[in-house]
Amino acid sequence: MILIQGSVTGIAQNGYGPPVFKQDFGIGNSDPSTIGTPLPPGKTFFTFENSVCPSPGNYTILRRVPVANCFNDEWIGLSHDNNVFVDFGMMMLINNVTSTNHRIVYVDTVNQPMCAGAEYRFSVAMINLDLIDGWQLCPRGPDYPVFELRIEDGAGNVIRKDTTSPLVSYAEPPTRGYEFSEQGFNFKMPPGINKLILKITLLRATYECADDFAIDDIQIRPLGPGATIKFDSEPSTTIVKSVCFQHNQTVSMSGFVGGYYSNTAYQWQQTTDDGATWTDIPGATSFSYSRVFSVPDTFLFRITAGEAANISNPYCRVASNTRKVEVDALPTGYQLTSNSPVCSGHDLKFNVTGGASYIWSGPNGFYDNISYPHIFFSSLADSGWYYVDIYSLGGCMTRDSTYATVIGTDVDAGPDTSICKENSVRLNASSGIKYEWTPSNSLSSANVINPVAKPDVTTEYTVKVTDASGCSDTAKVKIEVLNRIALKATIEGTDYLCRFYDSASFKDISKGVITKRLWTFDNGRTDTTANPPTQYYSITANQNSFVASLAVTDTAGCNDIAYHVMNVAGNCYIAVPTAFTPNGDGLNDFLGPLNAYKATDLLFKVYNRTGQIVFETRDWNRKWNGSIGSVKQGTGVYVWILEYTDPSKKRISLKGTSTLIR
Repeated sequence: MILIQGSVTGIAQNGYGPPVFKQDFGIGNSDPSTIGTPLPPGKTFFTFENSVCPSPGNYTILRRVPVANCFNDEWIGLSHDNNVFVDFGMMMLINNVTSTNHRIVYVDTVNQPMCAGAEYRFSVAMINLDLIDGWQLCPRGPDYPVFELRIEDGAGNVIRKDTTSPLVSYAEPPTRGYEFSEQGFNFKMPPGINKLILKITLLRATYECADDFAIDDIQIRPLGPGATIKFDSEPSTTIVKSVCFQHNQTVSMSGFVGGYYSNTAYQWQQTTDDGATWTDIPGATSFSYSRVFSVPDTFLFRITAGEAANISNPYCRVASNTRKVEVDALPTGYQLTSNSPVCSGHDLKFNVTGGASYIWSGPNGFYDNISYPHIFFSSLADSGWYYVDIYSLGGCMTRDSTYATVIGTDVDAGPDTSICKENSVRLNASSGIKYEWTPSNSLSSANVINPVAKPDVTTEYTVKVTDASGCSDTAKVKIEVLNRIALKATIEGTDYLCRFYDSASFKDISKGVITKRLWTFDNGRTDTTANPPTQYYSITANQNSFVASLAVTDTAGCNDIAYHVMNVAGNCYIAVPTAFTPNGDGLNDFLGPLNAYKATDLLFKVYNRTGQIVFETRDWNRKWNGSIGSVKQGTGVYVWILEYTDPSKKRISLKGTSTLIR
């Protein structure tokens, strides 16, 4: 228990010895409602009540002050397990009542052998249980209890007594929590005394609000110089030293005891039950102690000191702080697990507990030194045995292993490549039973193994492949689009050549940021300009067409090529038939200009004998079929007019007649 120093008389020393007497009302358990064992008859004036809310004038033994449902919730919240107390200790809780008589809170007899002339301390931990807000309920303000602490010999003679200050309702400001305060005094043991009587008495007062209180840790302890120990070759803050039994390691400690005794003697002690009982170590009577530890166990050590004449009496010594030596056995009770089997591409996890440190090894050079290692984005190659060396704090090591299985498929996708805008590329993924490609808007299909991608901009596609075992994994493929504007080669040029000698003109109407051109004209000539010069062709009797081409390159290095076919016409003389027979026999069924391959801005009109236009066209390939709508026109002479621009840019106007024969 950690206490706040209260009323003290006598000369305070820096060190304490093992308690000659101690009443802590038991350890208790984790259940805060558990009520402790009542005191034997004659130990207190107050009456025990088996309740967490004892009636006025009664007491109980509890580990926690019942905050709620007792006396209008006027008590403070105090627990031995959530403030400064760590041992689940019980306390004696008194529901005080107004009285004009002194009342014994606690009395007991000490029969331990003590050393005459040695100094001891009598102390008790106390706390007022009433809330500060409870002061407002008192008509004339709070009235705090006052106690007398007394040590007598067996005959009732007073050895020492003292009166406490009024016990306020807190030992520290309430914002820091409520804590017990220590009340007590120091005294010297008279000669010839073999029995002591200690008393804690509540002095009479009006106790208008009958302040309630609790006591704990009533002790008589030897006083003397401060004593400390530490591990040699370790920082003074090292409290626990862990070693392995296999190493047969020697651990040494040194002690320091302040000046006080006229002839100081030392005695090292050990305990293997966490301090419940201490035993002297034979022969360990110097200020240092060392030992070889080869048997697994846990030991606590301390040094005690006293006058050489009294060193055999443990109640006449001071004791130091403690240091713990943990002699480890091989690690046992550890647990090794993994989340195997896992799907490829998922997180493969391992976990081991029960050791102080760990070293992992496994396939593909796997190494880690934590208790919870991961393999992120596992692959099929990560299947195999994984080993872990489990170390205790003292260095004892044991090895264990686990087999991990990674199932499913390692997904690949490809190819990463570059394309020119408006071009496409076929993607591919690893084999599976289900495919999900994203983004899907520029794909021929989002659910096949090998979709065709035609992105407008650089795009990274992700494919999720699921196999027959239900495992899925993803892969990515990046298609870089090299140019921002699509490159498209296009030729505008002459469509027909007239036998036996003719010319043709060409123009580049391609789209894109073009940096290079290459024309081929199928006449043995080439050119690299946007508008090449007129080309001339000598046409043999058996040649029916020529093909010109244009290859273009843009700033991104993209290429495209266009082809232009020029058909050879045997006769380019433009004429209109003088008669036609629209009877559907495939011979002279239509009326219109012939051989107008080179004509531009053409206009052809047909009139009947009343001057009405019966047919009109600007496309020389479109002919009159001898009907107006669905009405066939009768046999007769019809007037036509033909206008066009010839290759020399001369405008030609012709007029004539043709006979419709039925």
